[in-house]
Amino acid sequence: MNIRDLKYFIHLAESLSFTKTAEAFYVSQPSISIALKRLEENFETTLIQRNRAVQNVQLTESGEILYRSAHEILQILDRTKQEIINSQAETVSFGFLPTIGGYYLPKILPDLAEYSMLLNFIEEESSEVMFEMIRNNQVSSAIISSEKPIFEEKWLTQVPMEEHEFAIYVNKNHKIADRENLSVEELEELDFITLGNGYTHNTIMNHWVSDNSLKLKKVRYSNEIQTINSMIDSGIYAGFMTDIIIRNQDHLIRVPIEDAPKVYTSLIINNETPVTAIQKKFNDEVLAIVNKLYTDN
Repeated sequence: MNIRDLKYFIHLAESLSFTKTAEAFYVSQPSISIALKRLEENFETTLIQRNRAVQNVQLTESGEILYRSAHEILQILDRTKQEIINSQAETVSFGFLPTIGGYYLPKILPDLAEYSMLLNFIEEESSEVMFEMIRNNQVSSAIISSEKPIFEEKWLTQVPMEEHEFAIYVNKNHKIADRENLSVEELEELDFITLGNGYTHNTIMNHWVSDNSLKLKKVRYSNEIQTINSMIDSGIYAGFMTDIIIRNQDHLIRVPIEDAPKVYTSLIINNETPVTAIQKKFNDEVLAIVNKLYTDN
C-alpha cells in the first residue's frame, strides 16, 4: 500500500471533493482517481461512491472503516520511522521549554556531563506541543510546565518538581510597589505585560482571569522575556508572571495576589515506547537526578 495514496484518501474523505484534494497536494485529479483505484484494488472493495450527475461524492461503508483507521495507520508508520531513526543514532534527546530551561538545566546538567557530546536538546515554547512530542516519541524525556500538578496518562512517568505562584512584578516606582498584596478586583486597574499565546503562563492567566470574571483594561503580550523585563522596568506595565520567569531581576518588586494561580513543573518520560539503550540509560539518570533534587528532601 502506498502511504501517499492513504494521505490522498484521508483528504478526499474529509473534503468529499476530488478537485480540492488534488489542489491540496498540487497534483492532477486523475492522480487522485488512480490512487483511489489502487486502494480499492488493495482492499478489494469500493471506498468512494460517486454520483457524477449531481457531482456528489460519498464514502461507502468500507470507506468509513478505512477512514477511521487511516490516521492511526499513518501515526504508527511515523512512530516506526522515528524508532528506526533513533535506533541508528548515537544521540539522546531531551526536551525543555525555553522559558524554564534556563532555570532548571544548570541544576540538572552538571551530573550528565558524560552525555555532553550526545545530547540533542529539543526546545519548544508550548507545553502542549512538547507533551504531544513525548507521546509520539519525537522526544523521549522533557521538563515542562503545566496548569495541573499531576498527569493521569498511563504511558507517562512523571516527577513533579515544583510549583510557582503567580504574582505581580513592578518597577520600584510603580504605584503598587509598596503594597503587601493585591485583591483580585484591584488587578482591573493595572496595565499588564505577559507572555504571548502558546505559553503555559498565558494559558493559566487567561483561565484564571475568566474564572474570576476579571475585565483587564489593557494586556500586552511578548514572546521575549527580556522585552517583558524591560517593559516592567519602564514603570508603566505590571508583569503577571512567576519567579521562574522573572529571575535575576532583584530591582523589580514582587507583589502577591490573593488566591493566585500556580504553574507546575515536571519531568515527564514516555515509559512505553521503545528507545535505544543509551537513551534508556540517560532517562534513568535524569529520573534519579530530578528525584534527588526535588522529591527526596
